[in-house]
Amino acid sequence: MLDTVTQSRSETPAKVSQKIAIVIYSNVTTEALSRAYRAFGFAAELMAAGDDVTIVFDGGGSATLAAVLDPKHDLHRAWTRVAPALRGVCGYCAKAYDVQDTLKAAGIPMLTDDHGHASLRALLGEGRQIVTF
Repeated sequence: MLDTVTQSRSETPAKVSQKIAIVIYSNVTTEALSRAYRAFGFAAELMAAGDDVTIVFDGGGSATLAAVLDPKHDLHRAWTRVAPALRGVCGYCAKAYDVQDTLKAAGIPMLTDDHGHASLRALLGEGRQIVTF
């Protein structure tokens, strides 16, 4: 019995991949950069660990995405590290924050699956934990 206990403690546990959705509401054009910066850092940490990460920009976050696409923006480099995880931006909010044309020109997917908005329920349906910034 002791051998079994010792053996199970010494075995490396199997890696459990997390399914995470990061939703960014923070608007870097009117608020501190720290929330978006932390969201990008958290996404990078999760991706490096092999977790299944998707990023959605919603509300004022649509203006953040438009801003960080500019290579001159302070957060552009942090953004490019996690850009492959982008699912898209809320189509309604992109229009409301007057960044729809910029984002469409950049090829950013407009998410409109919930009456013109990005569906958060769909993310839950995929078994994702939702983390908001």
